[in-house]
Amino acid sequence: MKLSLIIPVYNVEQYISHCLQSCLCQPSVGVDDYELVVVNDGTKDNSMQIVEEMTRGCSNVTIINQCNQGLSMARNAGLRAAKGEYVWFIDSDDWIEEGCLSGILERLKNTKVDGLQLQYRNVYSDATPFDEHYSTIDGVVSGKDWLVEDEFFIPVPFMVYRREFLLQNNLSFYPGIYHEDNDFKPRMLFLAKTCASYDKVAYNYYRGNMNSITATPKLRNGQDIFLVMNRLYSFVDEYNIQGRYRRAFYTQIGNAMKMALRILQQLNVADANILIDLMRQNPHLFKCMCSADKWRIQLGGLLMYLHLPLGLRIFKLYV
Repeated sequence: MKLSLIIPVYNVEQYISHCLQSCLCQPSVGVDDYELVVVNDGTKDNSMQIVEEMTRGCSNVTIINQCNQGLSMARNAGLRAAKGEYVWFIDSDDWIEEGCLSGILERLKNTKVDGLQLQYRNVYSDATPFDEHYSTIDGVVSGKDWLVEDEFFIPVPFMVYRREFLLQNNLSFYPGIYHEDNDFKPRMLFLAKTCASYDKVAYNYYRGNMNSITATPKLRNGQDIFLVMNRLYSFVDEYNIQGRYRRAFYTQIGNAMKMALRILQQLNVADANILIDLMRQNPHLFKCMCSADKWRIQLGGLLMYLHLPLGLRIFKLYV
């Protein structure tokens, strides 16, 4: 079996049928070529009834049931159960493009890479025109070099991964946090020997789910962003990453810091003060931003390191 589609499910009864339909109805691809691994993460609504009805009699569908442990652990469970040479993590409120699997499988056959970059489309619920996003790789490059380019997409579903590569490098998702993709993707790219791209839109990213983790940021979103930044910081030291690759990680820390500032602006005063205190406790993150690849991140890091209130006011202009 070539490809495993891993779909975590938690309270998505409004969306799961569209997601499953897009995965099950793929012309020119047989059931021996791919499988669906559906992970029931303790959903409390009718999502799994829909899953069971739609997949009844499908020989290439595996259902895993577990108590609610969050998206990271659901993805990890799916990865452990997957049988495909490659895995594609698909969020259950999104859907894949009709006919994309045959093209993706052909591209994987020709490149045999550790990671295959996909192109995606934002889809909105309010009739806002959708927008497509492309980030293509010329031929095959190392993941390190793609990391340096900083043109990759952070969300995990926008790439297909060689399963054995993930397992050999202990690349899994940190449990119990938001923004786990910001932690996973830079580490994955640094360790990937080869990456290529599939240059047609394959993933439809639904932006209308107001129950999603990022729809209404909370204090926890900001706190978990700092956990992610510190994990990236520790990864740099653990692997003794130097030169342009080190600067690339510091750029990712700077990008994550911009997310923290956007979250800060949406918090109430009490929660905002807690997040600001967390910033004061992590001056090393501002210091490493001074060595990022982008001058705005460098400037923001320097100002916040020297004088946090002033730095916050100025850096917010660039968020």
